[in-house]
Amino acid sequence: MNSRPAHSFLTTLRLAARVVLAGTFVIAGAAKAYDPGGFAIEIQRYQLVPWLVGAVVATYLPWLEMIAGAMLFAGRLERGALLILTLLLGIFTCALASAMIRGLGIDCGCFGKTFQSTGTLVPFLRNIFLLACAAMLWSEHSEGV
Repeated sequence: MNSRPAHSFLTTLRLAARVVLAGTFVIAGAAKAYDPGGFAIEIQRYQLVPWLVGAVVATYLPWLEMIAGAMLFAGRLERGALLILTLLLGIFTCALASAMIRGLGIDCGCFGKTFQSTGTLVPFLRNIFLLACAAMLWSEHSEGV
């Protein structure tokens, strides 16, 4: 039995997961870096952190997202970039779940003001998909590929 086509499909799927995950964070980071004040307001709508913490996060988080996304895309410092993006996705997903549970009618703020408001459910589902992409990339590392 030839496992070559299955291996080729899995390699293509992992490449797609890498591009989607890295690209999402580069684009999201760039959109938020363009307007850190607006992003700070979006953070405050979650009602999870004091204003000062939200302002600091709004200033530096977009750059972390862009750098980690670019590193993952380029295959440089890949495990570190993947770890950062996975942790960020976990935090963002928990924040979205918290907002949904508390009934907050807010926009996720994921892409700044670049895209039309999507509320919290669509971004939550998107994050689940992105976490699946990250899991696929982690499985690649656990196989020693």
